[in-house]
Amino acid sequence: MLKTARDHGDVAYTRFAGFPTYLITHPDGIEHVLVGNRANYPKSDLIQRFRPLLGEGLLTSTGEGWARQRKMMSPTFQHKRVQSFAAAMVAATTEHVDRWTAGTVHSVNEDMMRLTLDIAVRTLFGSSAKDDASRVSRALDDVSEYFAKTISQPISIPLSIPTQLNRAFLGAKRELDDIVHRIIADKRNSTERGPDLLSHMLDLQDEDGHRMSDKQLRDEVLTLLLAGHETTALTLTYAFHLLAENPGEDALLAEELARVLGDRPPTLADLPKLVRTQQIVKEAMRLFPPAAVLIRKALADDRIGGFDIPAGALAVMPQWVTHRDPRFFARPERFLPGRWTPEMEKSLPRFAYFPFGGGPRVCIGSAFAMLEAQLVLAGVAQRFQFSNPERPLELQISITIRPKHPLRMRADAREKSGTRTEAPIASGCPFAN
Repeated sequence: MLKTARDHGDVAYTRFAGFPTYLITHPDGIEHVLVGNRANYPKSDLIQRFRPLLGEGLLTSTGEGWARQRKMMSPTFQHKRVQSFAAAMVAATTEHVDRWTAGTVHSVNEDMMRLTLDIAVRTLFGSSAKDDASRVSRALDDVSEYFAKTISQPISIPLSIPTQLNRAFLGAKRELDDIVHRIIADKRNSTERGPDLLSHMLDLQDEDGHRMSDKQLRDEVLTLLLAGHETTALTLTYAFHLLAENPGEDALLAEELARVLGDRPPTLADLPKLVRTQQIVKEAMRLFPPAAVLIRKALADDRIGGFDIPAGALAVMPQWVTHRDPRFFARPERFLPGRWTPEMEKSLPRFAYFPFGGGPRVCIGSAFAMLEAQLVLAGVAQRFQFSNPERPLELQISITIRPKHPLRMRADAREKSGTRTEAPIASGCPFAN
């Protein structure tokens, strides 16, 4: 996509998953699709491939059903409610990092997946569901493997055909359904509501006073589990990868964390002072946007950037490409967190940077994700520094852009000054036990 855009400009014809496709990479064209003429560009038929798992959740639903659900779900992610989970995010991070030993080699992407899934389970279901995290993790691994191998195929093999991949997917779906439906039933039967997101969702009502059915709750919970924890885990994985490749930037982060936090874990109140921490999260999402492409389908003929877009064509808007456009980002291939000043952000066109999408369908959990990413990055980086990756980073497309192989790096403890304390290297990841 990057080569196509650079060779052929802001609107380029290509094919994606067997469909005629227009690659739209200029912020003005992206805004036209997602905002200006959005009624002409619903989600494409490719989203149907996620429905066997996610049903009619916010990611896959369309039309009036989506609008009703989005309006009903919005209070769940209000600013104060999101911020109320900061302590749980920090506690989970501390518990995970307490298990690490200086000098061990970690599969960073797997560690971050476990940590963010733990946070997702605690915040979605409450602490009583912590024992389910490992079962959910195994099931989500099988689900992600299925989508990684099928998402770009022009024709998918029906799930009714018992291939090994299909059987693994359906088994994982049954496991997730059993867990989620059991937790929903337990919470419905409880006389008390907890602070978790599912408890809040049980009490939501639309304008007609209707509440969500068990099926709708199940669809929304699985959407939040799958789309929420993995994207944040990948943001953190790529942040640590970039810091390992750029020790000067890592030193600036360590200095900030030592100055602001000392030896204590981060808190919500610290975030305004953790400027470099936030800049690193934003820059990691610029270079490695976890959801690296948005896809819409034109209902009627349209015109973008002087080019005709025929009805039925896909409009593909890749964050990966636009985020690396030198017209908007100086030295676009470089990891430069310091670029994210308030002045620079104000100068950017609206859709030059859109890691969470945009328009009415912008990610409903973006504030939650940013809060989690900053707190986890601070909590891990104040105690450990990653270095010496065992192999170059390779990527693959699934629901997200994921490392093709485990990203194994050595974790050394930091001294209180923010520097690294060397330890004899040990093999294996402590989470393997």
